Amino acid sequence: MEKVVFLDRDGTVSKDSKYHIKSWDEFHFLPNAKRGIKVLSDHGYKIIFITNQSVIARQMVTTEELARIHSNMVNEIKAAGGKVEKIYYCPHHPDDGCSCRKPNPGLLERAMSENHINASQSYMVGDRLMDIQAGKTVGTKTILIRNERGLKELRESDIHPDYIAKDMMDVAHFIINNFKEKEGR
Repeated sequence: MEKVVFLDRDGTVSKDSKYHIKSWDEFHFLPNAKRGIKVLSDHGYKIIFITNQSVIARQMVTTEELARIHSNMVNEIKAAGGKVEKIYYCPHHPDDGCSCRKPNPGLLERAMSENHINASQSYMVGDRLMDIQAGKTVGTKTILIRNERGLKELRESDIHPDYIAKDMMDVAHFIINNFKEKEGR
């Protein structure tokens, strides 16, 4: 059985910025992010990033610069013992009406189709309601990384994640323990 964890990037693995992350110098891992990914990788989970990156449409970052940011991120995760399988990103502006920008499920559907992933055996982890909505739409289990904005969005919605985690280590422990419980049945 394929074990997959889809991860949002900004606010989930890296610090988010209202000014957007436009270079590697502005990218900062959240505490325990790399360790949590390592633990998941060590337990056989494939890590696939699903991230909205409107910085492309806003012409704040080139696709080459975004590739450099992602390459550096992957290399740091690898140096910490984790492994990233793939990164899928939406380059569109929020007003473009594309099907790939979360909360729309397009990127998740594409990743699942291209990698033959069973949604019901997968997790979508993010820090915003849009991440939870996208995961619920395709049928993954969903985990919210706790932050003020995400919790506020949830309070104003009737959508609820399967779990609310404090950080990526909490995510890793929840997923591993949840999987063990299923195996033990």
